Amino acid sequence: MSSNLPQIIMYARERFCPDVARSRMHLEELGLAWQEFDIESDPEALARTRELTGRQNVPTIVVGDSVLVEPSNDLLDKALIAAGYVLDEVEA
Repeated sequence: MSSNLPQIIMYARERFCPDVARSRMHLEELGLAWQEFDIESDPEALARTRELTGRQNVPTIVVGDSVLVEPSNDLLDKALIAAGYVLDEVEA
């Protein structure tokens, strides 16, 4: 994968959340790396999430210019593709 691709950033929490678990699993299945910040233990991450969305919902995922709040796998895929990622494992 090209190093020119935007970083994937996920604002999440360590306590179980089904949407966070699903997004993590999906990114793992796609073989993509992401940076993750825990909004419950990192006040700066919480502030950034609120700044981006006006809320503190998790996961909040940033890919390039896209800010996704609790996205479905399909919406996450669309944002990744728009940012230049090639998702060979995903059926169109």
